[in-house]
Amino acid sequence: MACSASVLLLLIPANLLPFLTTSIFGVSRQSILASSAGAMWTDGWPLLALMIGLFVVVLPLLRFALLTAVLGCLRMGVRPHWLGRGFRWANFLQQWAMLDVFLVGLWVAYARLSATISVEVGVGAICFIAAAALSLAARATLNQGHIWRLIAPDSDPPASGAVCSCLACDFTVPATHEGLPCPRCGDRICAREKDTLGRTIALTLAGILLYIPANILPIATLPIGLHPTQYNILQGVIDLGQAGLFGLALLVFTASFAIPMLKLVGLGYCVMSVLRRSRRRLILKTRIYRIVEEIGRWSMVDPFVIACFVPVMQYNAVIFGRAESAAPAFACVVVVTMIAARAFDPRLMWDAALSAIPAPRRFA
Repeated sequence: MACSASVLLLLIPANLLPFLTTSIFGVSRQSILASSAGAMWTDGWPLLALMIGLFVVVLPLLRFALLTAVLGCLRMGVRPHWLGRGFRWANFLQQWAMLDVFLVGLWVAYARLSATISVEVGVGAICFIAAAALSLAARATLNQGHIWRLIAPDSDPPASGAVCSCLACDFTVPATHEGLPCPRCGDRICAREKDTLGRTIALTLAGILLYIPANILPIATLPIGLHPTQYNILQGVIDLGQAGLFGLALLVFTASFAIPMLKLVGLGYCVMSVLRRSRRRLILKTRIYRIVEEIGRWSMVDPFVIACFVPVMQYNAVIFGRAESAAPAFACVVVVTMIAARAFDPRLMWDAALSAIPAPRRFA
């Protein structure tokens, strides 16, 4: 609760106070956190602006407001009716509130800009860095199972008959409750989500189609050596390597090129397991799915790098920075694959493997 409340308080100055300041030949440009989305909107990329505004400004505030309220109520022994729903939504927003990912993007943007021009980290950025670090601490120390049991104790399974468990809070109920709201968190109880395989296949194919232009087309223009230079993802990695920033080059290559490809391959592998009713390596496939679900958000590093430097690089027709056509395509790859991972139910692999087991023969 202390970490969550601190993040919530730090996000207020992080959003209102100066974030980054650049200076060239005595002329300065200053940004605040929200101006990252505003600059994208002004440049004609409204979808990218919406994603950045949601993932960096709106959803972190909402997540930590809900989490602080829930933990505060439990700390004071208060049990309002919305407690379970509030904690369920706070957990859901964990993947979409990307303070930690934006922090990495800020680090990469600062390294790129400081190699050419003077860059100053403002008070807002310092508060943001502290908030991002504390958000990681809050996630590491939060025991979700314990919090769910404080909201409402686990139920004993019935003595006979089939049972279902809530996918959000693991609350166990008789199978006859399928389709009804969970007594603990309010989510709809279902043994299996419907049409998950079709949605996963469609979203994965969309991610593959978007992945091609996202890597071929230029993703941004940055004044390298005070000259506007377009670069794609791999060219950006090469530029970081040539500047001697080998650690950052490896980080950007992993987050922006390797992880999206591995997500698509991993999702395809799990989908094929269901379609082929494979009984091999089911535990490994389930672990691959969990990894794909967890690492998906870290691919947003490159769009966040662009969001950091664009507001403070608007000087003239020669010295400027902006997003290019691959940036929204790349951000869509990240979002689409994250939704695909959440849409897929890994239990389908086990169901398909069980259905492939031949029935025992009966002899007269």
